[in-house]
Amino acid sequence: MNLRSKQKIKKKELYSEYVRVLNGILRLSNREAEVLSLLLAADDLADPEDINKHFIREAITKKLGISEANLSKYLHTLKEKKLLVRGPTGKWVINDHIRPIKENSEKNEIIEITITLEIDETFDNNFRSFSDYILEESN
Repeated sequence: MNLRSKQKIKKKELYSEYVRVLNGILRLSNREAEVLSLLLAADDLADPEDINKHFIREAITKKLGISEANLSKYLHTLKEKKLLVRGPTGKWVINDHIRPIKENSEKNEIIEITITLEIDETFDNNFRSFSDYILEESN
């Protein structure tokens, strides 16, 4: 199945919407998703070579009303999920695999998201009916 959906969004909502779309795969908490969206904005608008700078951390804690300790916890989770990685200079950066790439069309900037799900046939039990499928899923 191929599904294409085109949506216009406000520029201010770009990063939160981008993370919202991907979060079915990323499985971030609401707060982790908020932090990631702000880090993506910092990557684009501030310093992509080091998104762990003091002024970026301070802006995120103020915007979200969280402590520095809580921010550190959320950043740790993003690092564990390899969404934040060490760049060539050793500083923390957004993983290139998650960074949105803006393309210019005739009038607007566009970000396209492609998701590929590969079906692992080794666990396919060749369900004969929907009931078999439901019973297998609950076990």
